[in-house]
Amino acid sequence: MKTKKEVENSLSSLKSELESESSFHERLQNVVEAFGTASSFAKASGISPSGFHRVLKGGEPGLQMLISISKTAGLDLNELVFGESSTGGASNVEGAGIITIPRVDIQLAAGSGALNGDSIEKVEDIPFTKGFLGGKLGRSSADDLIILTADGDSMDPLIADGDLVMIDKKRNTLSDGVYAFVYGGLARVKYLRPTLQGDIEVISQNPTHKDELLKRSDLEDFHIIGKVVWCGHRFS
Repeated sequence: MKTKKEVENSLSSLKSELESESSFHERLQNVVEAFGTASSFAKASGISPSGFHRVLKGGEPGLQMLISISKTAGLDLNELVFGESSTGGASNVEGAGIITIPRVDIQLAAGSGALNGDSIEKVEDIPFTKGFLGGKLGRSSADDLIILTADGDSMDPLIADGDLVMIDKKRNTLSDGVYAFVYGGLARVKYLRPTLQGDIEVISQNPTHKDELLKRSDLEDFHIIGKVVWCGHRFS
């Protein structure tokens, strides 16, 4: 970590050492997108939302704001400002050998349904090695990946109550598979199967839970969050 004087010197030469200020703002935008929303990031950082949105739109941040942003993002100042890590440590954007994926506070109902909150707040960052993500999931970055928590036993034994479920938000085109979705204001995880008639079969893995059929005419409130690509199973 640089001293305050070193950081001030770095900031004073920011315009001359970066190709443009947009380089910093692009990195900041990537951090915000990985976190969830600009408002939730500002809240977690203790920054005024209006001031943070001003910086996102191209404004120049002060030193204290940079420090707050770097702490919340898990980046050192050099990496945040210049895109180069001075510590070689991991970051929640793309660290040395480690990629962290945000776990957010939505409870995915693997049962009768759990309310989907009006806002999504990040709970923590969960680290994965690049080798694991590349070898198991074919991914080189955490873009559009989030981790949610399953609640209920309708998908047991595939997904148990309390399991961590990784969702790829880019994979939101429906085909046969396990998806996280919102229907009628409820966030859920189920096996989905589209029919030729345009309906959607909602299938539980636990035989004690009945399957459902969402009619095509009732899909106005249906929204796919993303496809389940990994599950961290918890043993009792």
